[in-house]
This record gives sequence, C-alpha cells and structure tokens, in this order.
Amino acid sequence: MEFFEKAWPLAESGEGAFTQKAGAERNRLRVLGLIARRQCLSQRQITRATRLQASTVSNIVRDLKESGLVREGAPIEAERVGPKETELELVADAAWSLGVGLEPLGHRLTLANAAGHVLTQETLPPGMSVDELAALLPARLAELADRSGLAMGQFAGAGISVPGVVDSASGTILMSRSLGVTRFPLRQTIAEKLGHPVWVERNVACGAYAEHHIGAARDRDSFIYFLLRNDPGQPRVFGLALVIGEKIFHGSNSAAGEVDRNLLSACFTLASGQAGAADPLSDEASLDAFYRAWAEGLAGIVNLLDVSCLILSTNDERFTRDRFGIVRDTVDRNLIPVPGRRFDLLRSGMGLEGTVLGGALLALHRGLASRLGQRKAGSQTAASENNKPRTPRSPDRKRK
Repeated sequence: MEFFEKAWPLAESGEGAFTQKAGAERNRLRVLGLIARRQCLSQRQITRATRLQASTVSNIVRDLKESGLVREGAPIEAERVGPKETELELVADAAWSLGVGLEPLGHRLTLANAAGHVLTQETLPPGMSVDELAALLPARLAELADRSGLAMGQFAGAGISVPGVVDSASGTILMSRSLGVTRFPLRQTIAEKLGHPVWVERNVACGAYAEHHIGAARDRDSFIYFLLRNDPGQPRVFGLALVIGEKIFHGSNSAAGEVDRNLLSACFTLASGQAGAADPLSDEASLDAFYRAWAEGLAGIVNLLDVSCLILSTNDERFTRDRFGIVRDTVDRNLIPVPGRRFDLLRSGMGLEGTVLGGALLALHRGLASRLGQRKAGSQTAASENNKPRTPRSPDRKRK
C-alpha cells in the first residue's frame, strides 16, 4: 500500500535518502494506514498485504498499542482450527481533528475522531473573510470541543479545504475566485491564531481523500474525483482531482484539476445566463441537455487519462438516480472501445460534506503520524541515555 508508505495520503513529495530508520518509520505508517482504512483487520492480513516479516508486523502493532493509537476488537470468525484472530482498530478517542471548508456562502466546520466519525458540524454566517475566520476560529473550536466533550490535549490539528489553486507545501492560497483572494498565507494565518498544526489543500483533493479513505474509492489506487457545485445564486463550478498510484497529482503549478470553459465548453454555454436572470437550467429539458453535455466531457477526460474509475460528487438535488443513469450511459457510449476496458462510474455518497471531512481526516492522519514519530524519537532518546557509559565510582570514594 504505497499510499501510506511515505507518510499519509497527499503527503509531501520526495523520497529522501533511504535509511534503516526511515524504512522503519514508513513501515509503521503503512501498517497504521491499513488499520485506519479498515483494509486489513488482523496481523495476519497485514503481513500478507505488506509482505513484511510476521515478527516486524507484531512489533509494529505492539508499538501502536502501547502508543494508545490501536487496540484489539472483536474476534474474526474463521473456519480454521486454532487461536482466533482479533480485529485491529484505531482507538476512536485517541485523537480528533477539525475540518474547515472555506465557502462564500458560509464556512463549514467539522470535528472528527480517530475512527473518522463526524462528532459535530457547524456552518458560519456567509460573507466572512478569511481573516475574520482566523480570528474567530479559536473560540469556535473551543466551543465545539467543549460541546463534544473533547480534550484539547488530543487535538491533532486542522485541515483546511479551499476552493481554488493551493500550494499545499507552503499552505498558501495562490488563487481563489470564489473567495476573492490571491497569494494568501492561509496556513500561517490560521496557525498563528489557533496555536496548533494546520494543513491546507484544494477542496477536490480533500474530497478525493475522503472517498479513498472511507468512501467509494476505498479499493481504488487510481481514480478521478469530479466535483460539480450548484449553489443558489452562484454559477455552477467544476473541479477535479486526479489520483494516480494512490497519490494526488498537483501539477507543476499546483493547478492540476482546474476546469474551465475550454474543457467543458458545452456545459458552460448551457449553464451560463445573464446576471440576475433566472437559472437557465430551470426547466427539465435544459437540465437533461446540460448533464448529457457534461457526460460527453467526462468521457473525453476518461479517454485522455485512461483511468478505471470516475467518482462524481455534487450537491445538485436534481441530479437524480435517473439522471445519473443518463450520465453513465452517455459516458459509456463515448468511451474509446478499447478491448477489455475496465471502467466504473460511481456516485459519491458524501457529496460536498466529503470535502470538509477530507480536510479533517487529512489533519487527523498527519497528526497521528507526527505523534507516532515523536513518540518513537522520545523512546530512542531515552534508550540512548540509558545506554550511555556511566562514570565508574572512584575506589577511594566513601559511600554515604
């Protein structure tokens, strides 16, 4: 599971020099990731999936248990004779995190525990600037944590989901039309107010992360996450995230996945209208035409990238099951007829909530990885101190 080897999903790129210490750290994170995503339920399954030695997996699991991150759950039913295997699961209250979805119609806050369960949610009043949010966030976080009975000592950090182009390495919003900001140091601004770790990602990358962790893409290593937003009084917005080999592709300028008129010209033409005028897709026939045009554009993207899975996420209440069927059939008809093509078109069950939850999960997992690394470093320091040669007692020194 390479997705978890170098840190966690959407982690900073770069291999770095291989050392025994670095290899051990990657193995710990890899095992923790498999348990977190419920991909492997027992030590035996982890050993098979990772091809690590059984003793190595046993030592890692023991370390995770001692750190308070993992525990044994219920026995796993099996027909074989002998001791029953037990499930491994994250300790739900070992950590919690904050997901923040920046939205022009009202920023959204979500708290999630280590098991990825949503604890509480809140939508802030519309029109709040990013600076105003940064000033308000510490009080809102304390209020939500208190309401949910959470201790700040277990807080893993905040993941910010941003509509626009983001440099995730520096935590900077390079450009966001909907928020009206450019080159804004979001991570620095939020972290200074919050006093805790902060990670910043594009909203579609966060949505893809949520789908890969607990959603429709749990068993996929490469897929496209496509988001279509339809907010009242706002133009329809498109965006996508491309995941290749379980890694998000950011592009040379951090702008991979930005969708404009050149890519989906028919959709933009059908959806455009005069300012203040009624929705041009208010009638059913126009909406059907829009979704057919969207499907043809999606087929072109799939043909170009040759992915095996495309996940659609939208908040359009009129994107019914029947219309999803129309989109699926239209995409299938427009795919290049490659013999034996493997392709699935899936619909997200989370919708826009996935973009905020993905931010919370991203912060949660990076926080857990950091905590695990700090604990290991502390253990090694203590061991080093214990192994230092002691000054021998002078033979003529009297005992007190």
